[in-house]
Order: sequence, then structure tokens, then C-alpha cells
Amino acid sequence: MKGLFKKIICMGMGCVFMTGACVSLVFGGKVYSENSVVKELKALGVIAESEQKVRYKVPAVEGEKVSVDSAETYGGKYVVVTLDGRLENADCSDITLKKYSDNWYELKPELSDIEVVNSFTVLNDKGATVFVYEINEEIDGTRVVPDRTGSNFEDLEAAVELADNYLSWQMDHSGWDKSVDEQAAERWNGIDPKNKFSGWSSVDGEPIGTIDNNSTYTQMRQIAAVYREVKDEKYKGSIEKGLDFIFKLQYPTGGLAQVYPRRGNYSDYVTFNDNAMINTLIMLEDMEEGVYPFDSDIISDEYKEKIENCLDKATDYILKAQIVSNGKLTAWCAQHDPVTYEPRGGRAYELPSISGQESKPVIKFLMNRKEQTEEIKNAVECAIQWYKDSEVKGYKYVKKDPDNVYFVEDPDSSMWHRFYEVDINRAIFCDRDGVIKYDIMEVGEERRNGYTWAGAWGKDIIEIYDTIGYYPNRIEAVVTGTNSKTADGKTLSEGSQTSAEGELG
Repeated sequence: MKGLFKKIICMGMGCVFMTGACVSLVFGGKVYSENSVVKELKALGVIAESEQKVRYKVPAVEGEKVSVDSAETYGGKYVVVTLDGRLENADCSDITLKKYSDNWYELKPELSDIEVVNSFTVLNDKGATVFVYEINEEIDGTRVVPDRTGSNFEDLEAAVELADNYLSWQMDHSGWDKSVDEQAAERWNGIDPKNKFSGWSSVDGEPIGTIDNNSTYTQMRQIAAVYREVKDEKYKGSIEKGLDFIFKLQYPTGGLAQVYPRRGNYSDYVTFNDNAMINTLIMLEDMEEGVYPFDSDIISDEYKEKIENCLDKATDYILKAQIVSNGKLTAWCAQHDPVTYEPRGGRAYELPSISGQESKPVIKFLMNRKEQTEEIKNAVECAIQWYKDSEVKGYKYVKKDPDNVYFVEDPDSSMWHRFYEVDINRAIFCDRDGVIKYDIMEVGEERRNGYTWAGAWGKDIIEIYDTIGYYPNRIEAVVTGTNSKTADGKTLSEGSQTSAEGELG
């Protein structure tokens, strides 16, 4: 088991922050020696092997209600909730355990109840009441794997036809061209070049496959969804070839290029633009965890090992590519150098910069990693702080503004610019001449109206980060009942709550 004790994150009424080992639990005069839960908690070191004398340092809270003080998880399936005082009559059902059922990618957390299979109360060595719960699920890592189970297709025949169309456009190097919709509409005729939609070729003239504009991972998801219904090995073979293509995209440093083979221009850079790299990594996470449509035998153990290695290397690249400006970690550019990790430009009007748009999906990917290392947490914290520091309050962006204002005053809005100059964090704009401009009106009408120069990208991720924190697999202990009483007849403080970070058993 990884470190027994986790840092406790407390939220809501009457909460405090605590770190390190919690106080020892004792039996408070009750005998639980035959209780399997107690035995297991003893083995984990949560409950002392022998009863200790209770030191009544915590009063019975005269004149005030007792509140939830802290919560911790142990061994992957136990939750220990400590109050800030002592109850005369304690009822475990007065506290409901909840978890967030969504993941970071959606930014729409929803609480659901956790089933409790066993519970009891004890006192800790300071005399405070402690509720111990055994829950009916494994707390896996630092997040709950999202439930994205699929159902049978309404029209399986049409789904198979779509998958077969995609299959026919898969290139010799196993990737796909851009223009997913066009490939879905018809099967390859055996004559047209398979890069007919983009016309992209490598420096050697070979048709290029890409993860740009939702390509490759979209085809692979559809093919996998059909495989789980019909179990035709040709689909499994296509997925394995698609994975081999993604592995070819990955540089030794861990970043994914936009294209393979190399094209000899900005698309050879590690590409966060259009969520190309991040959306591909999300698919790999789903494959690793068996999330729909990969909840079948389509991913072999051999490929799962390769996927895990690819994800680890990609995470390492992302951490090393985080831009340092004036000695502080900030966020990311739309493209980065595959060797030096430095920010790189894209098209002429996309200069090396800190990106207000592309950085957000990178943060969500880091927040969603199973193993939340201190390096990952620090990277996320610094990136969120950069969003806070770069927020333009009281304005909203109006694209193609007929009044040529573009950044319109609105007291209820906030916005972030698309590009910030690295050294001074000042918003920059650019035309097709590649020259930095600090006023959007200096950009010609074609690029001024034909590109997205700002957006409300940081609003929701800041709000959730500040109010909930790392919610995947965060367990909340919320007071929902009034059966418990203190010596002078007071109940638990309604709405008092705290949360605990899950850990591996």
C-alpha cells in the first residue's frame, strides 16, 4: 500500500486542515475483537492493537453543536470521520458518504451516495467521537473511473458500414487523413490517394496521417465500438495498427507530433493545438482502463503495457514543457519543441506564446492522472494561478464584432486572450505577416474576424478548482441526520462536511 496517511482536504463549515498521522483510535470500552473490520483496521494501523486510556481533551461541546472535523481513507475501502467533539449517543447513519461521479474532462462533477456495508463509532485518544465506515467499493487511485458504458447501436448495420468506411481509409502507416466526416460518407475506391482530403504529404512525398481535427482517435473509437458488438478480428487488427501509428507519433521525450511521417513544418512539433495530443491521450486512458468503447478484449495485455508507457512519457513531457516566465511556472503554448520543450509557433499568426485556450485541456489531463505526484499537483497549481493572474475581469470577447470593439465591457464576464507574450504576459495579436501586435485593430480584417482571439476559457476550471479541488475520487462526509446527541441534547451541526482523498489499498 502506498503511504498510509494522506493529506486531508477539508471543506465546508467547521473544517480545519490536518496533515500526517491521525490520532490513534481506541475502543472506548467496547469490544470489537471478533469484528473483521476492526481486525483489518488494526492490521492497517488505524486502530491501536491495545486499548489506550482516553484523554478527554475534547469537551462535550457545551453550548455548540458538534461538527465534522476531518475525514481520511485507509486501505482502499475504509473511511474514518472524526468530529470536533464528543457525542453521548452516536449514530453512524447521521453522516452520508458521497463521491464525485464524473471526471475532470467534463468539469461537471455530480455527487452520488457511497454504499456503506459496516460502520461503528469509537473515541480517539483525545476523546472526540469517530465514525468508522467500510464502503462497498474500491477507492482506486485519486479518481473514480467514469461510467461511460455503451449500449447496442440503434442501427448496427449503419454502424458497421461507418466502421468499414473508416477501415478502408486507414493508410499503410496505419494513421488516417483529416476530414473525418468525408471518410465516413464513402468507402475508399481503391484509386484515390488516401490523403485526398488534406493533400498533406511528408518531405518524402508519402501521404500523412494525423491527429489534427479529431482524426485517427475518432475512427478508432468507432471501430472499437463496432468490434464489441460483432467481434470481427479485422477491427481489432485495425485498432492495434492505429496504436502503432500513435506510438510512431510520439517522440523519445514523450510529446506527440501532429503528423506522421514528418512534414517538415510546424506540424512536426508536439501539438496541443486543437486538443490533438490531449484527445489522443484521453483515448489511451480509456483503453488502459477498459472504458467504453474499449470495454472488451480489443486491447491486449501487450498493448496495455505499451499504452501505459506512452501515457507516462507524455505526462513527463507535459511537465517539462510547462513554460517558465520570470522564474515562475505558467502554462503551455499551442506547440512545443520535441527536444528542447520550448514554445514554438504554428501558422504565421500563431507565435511562440502562452496559450489561454490550449493550456486548459492540458491542465485537465494532469488533474485526471491516476497517480497524482507532487510534481503534477504543483504544475496544476501554478497553471491555475497563471489563469487567475491573466484573467481580464469585466469583459467578454465578441468574435466578428460588427462594432469593431471585440472586447466588450460586461461586469458579469471574464475572459482570457488566446496568446500571451512569454516574458511579460501581455496579450499579443498577429496577422499573416508574423509581426507581433498589441492592439487587435492593428490586425487586418481577414484575420481579425477569422480567428478566435479570446474566450472565457479559465472561468469554469478556476471555479471548480477553488470550490471543490481535486474532486475525482474525493469522498465527502456530509451531516444529513439528527439522531446523534451530545450530553446536553444537541445534534450534529446540519450541513457540516469535509472531504478525504482516496488512496490505493
